[in-house]
Amino acid sequence: MFVARSPRAIQIAVIVLMATVPYLGSLRGGLVSDDVQEIAEQPLIRSLTPANLRTIFMSRAGPNYDPVKILSFAIDYPLFGVNPTGYHAENIAWHVANALLVYFLLLRLGESAGLALAVTLLWAVHPVHVESVAWISERKNVLSTFLFLLAFLVYLRFSERPRTATYLFVLVLFVGALLTKVNTIVLPAIILAYEIAERFRLRTQDVLATVPMLAIGALLAWANLHDNPSHGAAYHGGSAAVTLRTSSTVVPRYLGLVVFPWRASSYHAVPLRASWLDPAVIGGVLVVVTLATAIVWLVSHGRRGGFWLAWFGLTLAPMLNLIPFPALMADRYLYMPLIGSLVLAARGVQLVTARRPAFARATPWVTAAAVAACAALTVARVPVFHDELSLWADWAVRMPYIAGDRPWAPAPRLPETRVLRQALARYPDSAVLHNNLGGLAFDEGRLEEALAELTRARQLDPHDPAIALNLGRAYLLTGQPAAAARTLEDAVRLEPPSYFAHLNLGRAYMQLGDTARARRALEAASRIRPQFTD
Repeated sequence: MFVARSPRAIQIAVIVLMATVPYLGSLRGGLVSDDVQEIAEQPLIRSLTPANLRTIFMSRAGPNYDPVKILSFAIDYPLFGVNPTGYHAENIAWHVANALLVYFLLLRLGESAGLALAVTLLWAVHPVHVESVAWISERKNVLSTFLFLLAFLVYLRFSERPRTATYLFVLVLFVGALLTKVNTIVLPAIILAYEIAERFRLRTQDVLATVPMLAIGALLAWANLHDNPSHGAAYHGGSAAVTLRTSSTVVPRYLGLVVFPWRASSYHAVPLRASWLDPAVIGGVLVVVTLATAIVWLVSHGRRGGFWLAWFGLTLAPMLNLIPFPALMADRYLYMPLIGSLVLAARGVQLVTARRPAFARATPWVTAAAVAACAALTVARVPVFHDELSLWADWAVRMPYIAGDRPWAPAPRLPETRVLRQALARYPDSAVLHNNLGGLAFDEGRLEEALAELTRARQLDPHDPAIALNLGRAYLLTGQPAAAARTLEDAVRLEPPSYFAHLNLGRAYMQLGDTARARRALEAASRIRPQFTD
């Protein structure tokens, strides 16, 4: 209560404190996952000579074209070398800067100081942001968001007082954001949504202002996608329709993460969907249609709120695989969309408390409790990104592991197995844990042990496509083609767009001598992933 009514400087200090403290544990973290390639093994960050800077901006350092992110690491390298602490500290600093930009943006758009502070604090400490802040490789997320938010703030000034210098500053920031992470391409759409849904107007000059941005965005999107081996290369399940259906199911899941932040995870299993009549697809489509309808209704009735709904949808849209890329869902994809959803929630609370004054007195305390709870969850979650085992264990005790297509692990994965055994001691009837133990055993070539664990997992959950696929492979490699065919037929039925289910089913039919059905299964696999040669 005191903070919401306090001078601006105190509110800013509280934001800085709350955006920093929950993440201090990340300073003890090491290099995990992509960090090794981005920092320890990346020659482009070793030098700031003009020749190397030219190379940074004229080439890819990985599958994506994100030279500003590489440049930021190159600036860090003379200071920190391969010591991860400095890189983690800078990620925190960018997150703090973003929290302040969120606060100033809300004030600039006319929100009350209390609402702006509450939304900013909840956004700053929300556990879904741990992946963006505590993982060094996600520098692209925090840095691109800073440039995006600053560009939009500068645009607001341009919208009221058009000046060439102001507009050029917007373009420079927009290009910087695009060269950091291409999902910021939605800035022109956010600008139009602001003029239509917040200002309830659309002037010719507003449309013309977005034309150069659209052209620049198209050019840099092409540069990012051209010859990109993973982004834009192939749709999930072999078609845009499968990808679109599947992506519709993650929208309500993202909304669930906003409300239930303890569901944050470093990996989210997303089954591919083969039919528009799938209940999950129907539910996802209804959510998307409801959001779109709400935007139209709010705008047509001159009600504020439509802009923040549009913000949520537009900033999330690039992460819904409309242009395909490997991950179907990730916590980091909520970094910008969360702003819109929290503003909408705060607006809803305002409406309720305006009609029920008794609730108004409790609102600051409830908000403070929510901020404290989210901060505690974030503190507890940060160590997930300290090392590879913690990062793996974060999802492996909750999500089904899909084993390799063939055994591949050259040595026993003893720490991973120990983590799963300890979890299984607490939850002996967990299908996921039995499946994941079986998957590890399969990868290590311990096929009889894999078969036993996977058989138990399938008894506990006969409807999980990953379990059916893993068990079918185990049957196949232990010389049981008939059992493999039956199990893999179930895997195909449970997840028809699964490439590996069709592929292994074809192998089972071949072992059985059923060449006609083998050909059909292998042709189905080829249609799903024609670029694969299995």
